[in-house]
Amino acid sequence: MRFLSVIMLSTLAAAWAGAAGAQTREDMERCRAIENDARRLSCYDAIPISPGPPRSKYETVPLEELKSFALSYRGQLVEVTGWLIPGEAFFFLGVDESDENPIPIDFKSMPRQEHQAFLDECGDGCSAAVQGRMRPVNFTTGIVADALIVR
Repeated sequence: MRFLSVIMLSTLAAAWAGAAGAQTREDMERCRAIENDARRLSCYDAIPISPGPPRSKYETVPLEELKSFALSYRGQLVEVTGWLIPGEAFFFLGVDESDENPIPIDFKSMPRQEHQAFLDECGDGCSAAVQGRMRPVNFTTGIVADALIVR
């Protein structure tokens, strides 16, 4: 009985996936060729729209902009890429290794295993992306990291 249910569900899923096609050039050309305005609009409305890629909850922000307007991003979820230098209490994210004004990164809310895996891979510094919330860190505006991704 279970086997029959699995086969029926698989068949139904395959049929549904095949019916959920995205808009094609042929669909658009077919609708464009219709002269009657109401029928042309109905034709366009009947074309299924393909879903876009899933949006990240983090806003991707260039590091230079984030450094210049840090206070305006306070409280927001951001993703920023730069050169990450590990430290004892905080990490620091700069444009490159010689950046004299890096942004502090608080990594303490991350799981210890992820933190250690990042340190093992990154060593003394590396190009990385930081995902987290802009908050006060080390008496200035920084990022409380949710994730650190080596690039």
